[in-house]
Amino acid sequence: MEKSEVNKLLKKYKPVMQKTGKQMSKIAKSAEEDISKVYKIAHTYVEMQMKNIQKEKLYHEIGKFVAGKLLSGKLDIPELEKYKRRLTAINLQGSKMKKKLSRISKTGKTKASPKKK
Repeated sequence: MEKSEVNKLLKKYKPVMQKTGKQMSKIAKSAEEDISKVYKIAHTYVEMQMKNIQKEKLYHEIGKFVAGKLLSGKLDIPELEKYKRRLTAINLQGSKMKKKLSRISKTGKTKASPKKK
């Protein structure tokens, strides 16, 4: 193809190429705006989840503090009595398990192990 033919083709298709270029530019800008919006939504959602995690950690911390006061008798709230009973039962079970572990590690046997004759 000669240079003059190329120039003729360029001249002929220049308006179409310019129009296509403008359309592509609009599409790219629209895609960029959409991507930016999705990023902002995702970022805000992550920040919101982090705040919820912070809140849950604080609830846990408050719960441990209140449970300690409740079990030590420094806090007397009738609505919390059901939790106090459950915590006391769980603590008792935990103590029994500690003793069992201690026995096992000292003797290698559990209370339920059959005796050798």
